[in-house]
Amino acid sequence: MIFLLAALPLCLAVVVVSAGFFVKGAVSIAHRLSVPEFLVGSVIVAIGTSAPEVAINVSAVLEGAGDIVISNIVGSNIVNIGLGVGLAGFMLSFDRARPEYMTSIFVGLLGTLALLANTILTSNGMVSSRFSLLYSVLILAAFAYYMYSSIKNADGSDDEEIDAGAPLWLALVFVVGGAISMAFFSDLAVQFAVSLSQSMGISEAVIGATVIAAGGSLPEVSSCIAAARIKRPNLILGNIAGSQIFNVLGILGISGLIRPFEYSTVLWVDMAVLIGMTLILLACIRFFALRRYIGTLLFGSYACYAGYLVYIST
Repeated sequence: MIFLLAALPLCLAVVVVSAGFFVKGAVSIAHRLSVPEFLVGSVIVAIGTSAPEVAINVSAVLEGAGDIVISNIVGSNIVNIGLGVGLAGFMLSFDRARPEYMTSIFVGLLGTLALLANTILTSNGMVSSRFSLLYSVLILAAFAYYMYSSIKNADGSDDEEIDAGAPLWLALVFVVGGAISMAFFSDLAVQFAVSLSQSMGISEAVIGATVIAAGGSLPEVSSCIAAARIKRPNLILGNIAGSQIFNVLGILGISGLIRPFEYSTVLWVDMAVLIGMTLILLACIRFFALRRYIGTLLFGSYACYAGYLVYIST
């Protein structure tokens, strides 16, 4: 117990510090290579912080655990929006997003709608749905096209002037080392948190709805907070939009490509929650009247979702 009480906050501290270096390196790369912040956030930061989801899903699909595959992807995206953007919204003000940000978030929304449609169309007696090889190929093709289009049309002319702060080689070390450190210590933090919760008699339902869900997205959330501390809303939106798309199109497509799998139709509720939160995010960054409440609306939505998971599991 004493070891867990000491190890858990230490791991979380390392994740936060690693996120700071990771974001600093990403910003520096954007400046030195004249790469738009949007592209850095939606590619380098988003893919780098999604390492835990990749590892979890590959293991789950090989073991035939389809529910884990889908719930990990959808749950991670909910946490990314609710905690990542929600907490950042308490720390800085978001301006009206440029078109590429709105487009990317909308693509993530379409990906979730496609997953919901697949759940409905392939349901077997409203018990399970099938994620097929054909569907995997289609969403991977969509992901590839999105990446190609983003790189081709990226424009950094409106990015804020920034101080690189580090030579290119050191920035690369920050990005790679920070991503590895975040993935490793996030996994440790989740393991320690679960052990601590169990030793304190907290139910597995509560653990799954809070500790595991938040822990899997700890790199993304930490990166958003680190970006908010240095007032980089572009990196936050790019990170979240990129992670949404990479998760629901890239990782999910790769999972189905490895092996088709079945999953519970009950997960349509989680997909509906993700769709609702994405619409709230789009509304908040589109309309000034709602923008000041982005933190309250998104964090509050996640709190309600976590409460719902606890309620149905007891």
